[in-house]
Amino acid sequence: MTGGRDEATIDWVEAARVRCDPQALEDLWAAVPEPMRLSCFAESSVPTEYAGAFCHDGTWRAGVDLSQLPEPMRREVAWCVFRIIELGGKIPTPGLSMLVRRLGEVIADRAGQAPASLLGLPVRDWCQQIQRAVHRRRGRLPAATTMKNIRCLLTRMMRLLVTASDTDSWWQRGRWNPVEDNRIPLREHEPMGRYSVRFDRIGTRWLRCGLQWHCKVGLETGSLSWSTVHRRIVAVVEFDGFLGGRGVEGPWLVDDAAGTRALMLEFLGHLRARPVTRGRRTGQRLSPESVQHRASDVEQFYLFMTDNKDAAAAALAEPGWLRLGPEHAGFYRRGELPGKPRPRLDGQVIDDDAMTRIMGGLDLLGAAVGDGGFGDEQAMRITMLVALLGRRVSEICLLDRDPLLPLSPTAPSSPGDPAADGDEQGLVAKLRYQQTKIDGAPDTIPVHAEVVAIIREQQQWAQRFLAEHGAPGRTPKYLFLAALMNRNGDRPYSGTNLRNLLTDLAVRLDVRDSTGTLVDFNRTHRFRHTVATRLLNSGVPLHVLQRYLGHLTPTMSMTYAQTLQSTAEAELCASARSPPTGASSRSIPATSTTCSSWTDGPTGSCPTGTACCRPVRSAARATPA
Repeated sequence: MTGGRDEATIDWVEAARVRCDPQALEDLWAAVPEPMRLSCFAESSVPTEYAGAFCHDGTWRAGVDLSQLPEPMRREVAWCVFRIIELGGKIPTPGLSMLVRRLGEVIADRAGQAPASLLGLPVRDWCQQIQRAVHRRRGRLPAATTMKNIRCLLTRMMRLLVTASDTDSWWQRGRWNPVEDNRIPLREHEPMGRYSVRFDRIGTRWLRCGLQWHCKVGLETGSLSWSTVHRRIVAVVEFDGFLGGRGVEGPWLVDDAAGTRALMLEFLGHLRARPVTRGRRTGQRLSPESVQHRASDVEQFYLFMTDNKDAAAAALAEPGWLRLGPEHAGFYRRGELPGKPRPRLDGQVIDDDAMTRIMGGLDLLGAAVGDGGFGDEQAMRITMLVALLGRRVSEICLLDRDPLLPLSPTAPSSPGDPAADGDEQGLVAKLRYQQTKIDGAPDTIPVHAEVVAIIREQQQWAQRFLAEHGAPGRTPKYLFLAALMNRNGDRPYSGTNLRNLLTDLAVRLDVRDSTGTLVDFNRTHRFRHTVATRLLNSGVPLHVLQRYLGHLTPTMSMTYAQTLQSTAEAELCASARSPPTGASSRSIPATSTTCSSWTDGPTGSCPTGTACCRPVRSAARATPA
């Protein structure tokens, strides 16, 4: 934590600290296994199953002695240590030892006036007392880096304590963290499930509480995903800032329907004129898509609250929600919100020469840093699968540990063995991916032996990684694993981390297309456009492409595909040679007829063995793990 985020977290902890139940500590202590109820965490005392979670150095051998702390504080620290391990984290043994020593000094200096609990003082007050204690003993203040580490660990421990002992309902809290609070309902595979949300960014109380209730109901009923909650908060934070200084007194906004309509049109104008404050578009106006998202999210929030105003008023003890009327059920008329812009198709498809160079350069991702590479085998394999299959990055990062299924009910129980399946180059298994974007859409595709080999190598890598870094006896939830804070193997590889690596790789390889333009394949959706376009231009029927891409409608599939110039010219020539009457308007390639019977979608080759659906093969085979 740094800067504003650090201070915001400390503020949140302070606000929640006063609501904590002092008796909750007994329940927390009861949850700590007997072998971990220690007054000294050392190499000689910590059970083997937990020892791997501690940083092993001289401090670890000497141990972290809690005996100088009061009994309640000793139990709190011990519970925090266990909780961090339980969540898959690592204990910074030197930092923990430093924090405990400094807390002991503060308690010794204040004698009987020192609080017996970590929650007895705010984070900032503890830090001030620690600085004073060090100055009294050494004649100088502790180093800034030392205080930063102490403050970070202390804030983390107090955040865990207030999360576990806050008397408020989970949905009434200013910050929701699904990692630390398992009462928050999430989908089984949630791409943003490791990220918390902050409602305390919304200053207007009735607006903040209303959005919290709306999101709580949406998550519990499944009508909202965690990703949508993130987006809705961004929109309402914007709306809250817009309302400031406009004299709005409650949820009804304005007393009459005409005034409500005028206010919301003014909000739309505010969004259109709003500049971007960070990122590569800093200083430019919000994109039409961002304007549409934010205006629509506020509108959807108010539609929900209007439909449920009686329940909202009762749950929130805010009668102002009862004043919502038809004017709050829809703010904008057809055509007033910016439409979703059609994606630019030109320049999205990667040509064959560029693709060959990219696939040939992926070895750099997996090569050791000492050999000039990036030292990340997982990133190499994820990118290979994204490029070969045209899947979204999130779909690959969230793959189950064993995502392969038999190609048919009569196929071998261990799918993907070319010898058993009898066709090394054809389809040998089905790949099950996490369909988190479109509810009800397909979630399996058939794959060829090269894909199976990549997955098998990654499974071996993950097994070795957990054997070295994971908790004993753990089975990973995902195939591709986060490298940090993941002793339980339940954190997937970060798509953001992958894109950052690909950005650096794109600069390193400097791949140019036929026009000399840099191929920015760090925009990984270009691989999806490329696969979709190649399949469509090879004669694959649209309904088969739709099934392969995991779309619900053909229209969605067509936004990813374009007709290549060579295909268009061939089709026009074929049409010119066709008889003027008594013939079909278009000659269908024979291979597409065989594909049309393939309902599971194309990759690798058709069931008949033709190559109409085979994507560009990788020039770089997966490096043996």
